[in-house]
Amino acid sequence: MLYAAANTYAQTQKIVADKIIAKVGDKIILKSDIDNAISDYKRQGTNVQLPPNPECAFLEGQLVQKVLVLQAQKDSITIGDDEIDNLLDNQIRYFINQYGSQDVLEQVAGKTVYQLKEDLRQPFIERQLADKMRTQLLQNVKITPTEVKAFYDKIP
Repeated sequence: MLYAAANTYAQTQKIVADKIIAKVGDKIILKSDIDNAISDYKRQGTNVQLPPNPECAFLEGQLVQKVLVLQAQKDSITIGDDEIDNLLDNQIRYFINQYGSQDVLEQVAGKTVYQLKEDLRQPFIERQLADKMRTQLLQNVKITPTEVKAFYDKIP
């Protein structure tokens, strides 16, 4: 009888592993994505100041990136595998430099360098697509310092 009661209790306990908090087209943003981005930002240094509402700020950044990625895909903007491989290699070299050796990095991450590269591949592709799309959108925007000053001078 005790087993049946424990089994029933275990079945009614719901554990949320992750949660979709936003969707842009066919792209989703998970709560863990935002939490991980905030954690990564905090790890960048001791002088790092988080924005007043970090969850909203990081979610907004992710939303903008997903919109740019979707537009880049519509506009057939591509990223070469060589470019992504070079970026991944540079990131792994940076991590190895930060931790002192490849073995320490693998121990801290709990993954091999190859697994780390595979985990980072899709976010790097999305970031590069978003950057290329942003560059394309802004390439014809011209504004002078005088125009910026005039705009801000109009604000009471």
